[in-house]
Amino acid sequence: MSLFREIKGNFNVFLAILGISSFFQFAFKEAFMYPSVLPLNVPYESQLEELGNVFFYLYFLSMTFVSFLLGNKYRVMYLVGFSLVASFLASFVPGYNLSPLWYYFEVFIGVIGIALVLESLLRSSIRSLLLVPSALLVVVGVIASISLNVYHQALFANYLALYLASLVGFLLYLVIWRKIKSVRSYAGLGVFLLILVPFLFLEKQVAENRYMEMLMNMILPSVLGIDLYNPFQIVYLVFAMGMSFALVFMALVKGNYAAGIGYLMLFSTVFLGIEGYLLVVYMLSPVVGFGLMTYADEGKPLWYLARGKLVQRVKDKSSQ
Repeated sequence: MSLFREIKGNFNVFLAILGISSFFQFAFKEAFMYPSVLPLNVPYESQLEELGNVFFYLYFLSMTFVSFLLGNKYRVMYLVGFSLVASFLASFVPGYNLSPLWYYFEVFIGVIGIALVLESLLRSSIRSLLLVPSALLVVVGVIASISLNVYHQALFANYLALYLASLVGFLLYLVIWRKIKSVRSYAGLGVFLLILVPFLFLEKQVAENRYMEMLMNMILPSVLGIDLYNPFQIVYLVFAMGMSFALVFMALVKGNYAAGIGYLMLFSTVFLGIEGYLLVVYMLSPVVGFGLMTYADEGKPLWYLARGKLVQRVKDKSSQ
């Protein structure tokens, strides 16, 4: 118990390791997973992929620790942590992913993932309703992965619209989180604009340059795993990626470290279910990320407010 308390006391350390490893495994592993087959010359590509593998294992370990530590607030997180451990142990069994049990396991992960999203919302304040688009994005991503991996049917949806709605909701959530008028709030908005502006110039370049548009259409959807049914929507995806990174740093500057790291985990892995998850960790990553987004939320939880209204209605009816 003393060891667990010591680990729990160093939660921010594990959170920082999770954030760093999440960024670098995304940059050096996910970003090379699909674009590596494209006719692009990337210097030191093999070395960067090896570095990405190192950060991936660090990402897996830190996410497992964080999942168990978050179990004190979100009970479903314990199941997520055990599922991560089980997926690691299963990898030692030859042909584990061809067994029918593995399909049941993926369905089980999808169920607890959706349950965790609902629990995260119910245990957060009314402010967290702004994160409902992000919750829908995670749920749709999980359903898409189960549909493709288990039933071998692709789920067609406007993923880009869900992504943009998630960005708007998260922006509004960060603006009203804690004090609106404070030095950190103004600094966070300043960092947000500084990071977003270069992506706006890139978006303009892509819109005006047909070669850049074709290049971005080959790279960005492959990196994120998102399907663009209209290739001319690539300019919106460029803007969305820029806004994503800007929001992550805005959250860090404002002091909501868990939300910033959580959204990085969410947007970098949630679309991988559309193409089929290669690893279970990517199926659980956006779920854990959403749990982190609501972790530092303050105020009376939604379930408490709903219960209060229900009790009040019962009292009103009984008095009549």
